[in-house]
Amino acid sequence: MGLTQLQSFIATKFDRRHALLTSSGSFALIAALNASQAPKGSSVIMPASCCPIVLFAIQMAGYNVILADVSLCSLSMEVNNIEAVFNDSVSVIVAVHGYGHYCKIDEIASFAKQHNVTLIEDACLAYGSTYKGKPLGSFGDLSILSFGYDKPIDNQYGGAVLTNSERLFECAKGFLNDNKMAQFSGSKQFEILNDRFLNLNKQMQVRKKNVDFLQKHIINSLFVKASFDADVTYWRYPLLIKNRAHFLAKAKENGITFTKHYKSLGELQTNGHYPNASLIDEQIINLFVRPETPQEQLTNMVMFINDYQDK
Repeated sequence: MGLTQLQSFIATKFDRRHALLTSSGSFALIAALNASQAPKGSSVIMPASCCPIVLFAIQMAGYNVILADVSLCSLSMEVNNIEAVFNDSVSVIVAVHGYGHYCKIDEIASFAKQHNVTLIEDACLAYGSTYKGKPLGSFGDLSILSFGYDKPIDNQYGGAVLTNSERLFECAKGFLNDNKMAQFSGSKQFEILNDRFLNLNKQMQVRKKNVDFLQKHIINSLFVKASFDADVTYWRYPLLIKNRAHFLAKAKENGITFTKHYKSLGELQTNGHYPNASLIDEQIINLFVRPETPQEQLTNMVMFINDYQDK
């Protein structure tokens, strides 16, 4: 299988006309921003709670970042959060499906169209899932994927830009042709990535089963569980706990690992008020739900959480 065939296959998986492979999710975002032809120095709205690499990639591409707070329900930026910070300098919105939970991307797409700005959908943690019957990754003017560590396809390398627009496709392709570091390389990777896409649905079903197990069996009222429905397949299962430091110290004593992504990006700014992002920063813990996560590990996490007392 060659590069063109693989890109065509990926585009079809996401109900897209075009897909371009990149060397990483970060370069996929930079390529998408350049393809948008938004004026350099204009503003890009993004969520205050997500991977900081999104912010750095926007800055590397030559744009000013405007942070928006997120919803505690979806852990993602929604239209009301965007409206609160929108101004005439904005040329692009980067909507991230936080923790694998969809944002209301159709509503954000309508807002972007109404205000004549480009929508880049960051589906890096969420692809393989759907929203209102459509694949996540099919909603933006441009959408991006990542195949790095712990993503739905964990290839340790690569990303992709998706679009239906011939103009945006040609602009993104031109950027990639001119930037070797951003290009996906290595013919051996083509078959590997193709096989992993063929196996994606099966892997997502295992991930969904792991999430469902945690959702059903975690009952300790000290923890606030994440929202959950048939369309949600979390990247890592999120919980909120008020005295997180105490909990993590007890977990470490018992040899149980939890992570605590993500810190509020508001900490990188001297002003701005993002109460929900700050609350997530202070209280969130994440549980691994990868297909490779053993049932014993899931059970041990549940038992430890349910037995935990904040004393």
